[in-house]
Amino acid sequence: MSKIIALLSKKNYKLTTPERLKIGLYLTGATSLLLLIAIISAVQGQRHAIATVGENSTPSIVTAQRLKDAFTGMDANVADELLVPPGQNQDAVKGYEERYQRAAERLVTAAENISYADKERKPIQTMQLGLGNYIAQIQQARDFHARGDTNAMLVAYRASAELMDKTLLPAADELDKVNIQILEETYTKQKAVANNSSILIFVAGAALLIVLIGIQIFLSQKMRRTLNPMLLAATAIALALLTHTTGTLQTAAENLRTAKEDAFNSMHILRQARAAAYIANTAESRYLLDPAFATTYEQAFFSNIAQIAQIPQGQTAETIASAYNSQGKNIDGFKGYIADELNNITFPGEKEATLLSLVTLGKYLAIDQQIRLLERSGKHQDAIALCVGKKPGQSNWLFEEFKKANGKTFDINQAVFDREIQQGLSNIDGFEIKTAIAVSTVVLLSFFGLLPRLKEYSN
Repeated sequence: MSKIIALLSKKNYKLTTPERLKIGLYLTGATSLLLLIAIISAVQGQRHAIATVGENSTPSIVTAQRLKDAFTGMDANVADELLVPPGQNQDAVKGYEERYQRAAERLVTAAENISYADKERKPIQTMQLGLGNYIAQIQQARDFHARGDTNAMLVAYRASAELMDKTLLPAADELDKVNIQILEETYTKQKAVANNSSILIFVAGAALLIVLIGIQIFLSQKMRRTLNPMLLAATAIALALLTHTTGTLQTAAENLRTAKEDAFNSMHILRQARAAAYIANTAESRYLLDPAFATTYEQAFFSNIAQIAQIPQGQTAETIASAYNSQGKNIDGFKGYIADELNNITFPGEKEATLLSLVTLGKYLAIDQQIRLLERSGKHQDAIALCVGKKPGQSNWLFEEFKKANGKTFDINQAVFDREIQQGLSNIDGFEIKTAIAVSTVVLLSFFGLLPRLKEYSN
């Protein structure tokens, strides 16, 4: 600053005082414009990132996972229906219809929220066509089941299962993958852009303040005048704008970070765990329905359970939950979605609900072992009764309890996610207009503050 003032005050400097004041005014306008551009660019980038995470990608990701729930729920219910004589499992019939209704609704939701053209459109179209074919195969299986033709029923059901496993679920995964990739890319890019924008805003703001303060000092030393009130007001507004902008962008960035890293990451983990649980529950019923492929379905069951919670040898779900409560950390070797969620606990009630889902899963696995023991002992009907039963202590009842605990954890994170996204957007709402007004005010105050001094030399 002292060097600038010294340069302007040199006796051999060729510019006149009015010319120097005009240069100061031009510099004020230039640095103000640079600051305006920097702030608007940063705000728009932040808004785009928040909108991508909160309004474009995340709803599609959650919808994709819920479609998997609906599809596998349909399949599990129809398998339970086919396990018993026709008409004897109306709960399964009702459950199938409910899951089908959810699938239809979510396909419409997914189609209405297309943000990335064919990347989303193609998997949605695949699911729409595949669902129609799946329903046709299921109806054939039901018809053969009603006629008592078990072999034909199994052939039709296998065809439907292949559509489920090789068309519907992969398409839902593709929809999830597309949006996850865009979300992660946008979030990572925005963090880098935000850092660069902060530097540019600081540089532009500092330059503007230096110019305004330099003009004040020049006027005071060269013209022996007290501080110019309008320039003083312009300086105060510039400083307030710089401080307010920095704070607002930092707050919005924290809103986005909380929504993405604390809430959304958990939401995605929980939806993946729920989908894997649905697939496992379906595989359990298939194991009893189609003995020819029992080994394949058994492997599918344990593979999906391991994705949810891989419990190390010598431990149980209960001992791991107890250790987490007492030690506050996971047991070595404990992996899976639940372990990942326990490593991302942030909000009140989240830990308790997650541990409840773990304990419930452990009880569900214990019942599954009973089902397989009954089946291997030749007690097929007893195994079916335990598998499709919804009374306390039976398999489907425990599956529902797991879903409740999982859903409670998800709802906790969803509430925070929605709040942070809305708060982040609210924080920067209309910020471009406010910035333009503030910068224009700085320029006008500077102009009118220097105008009387310039007129003195024109007279």
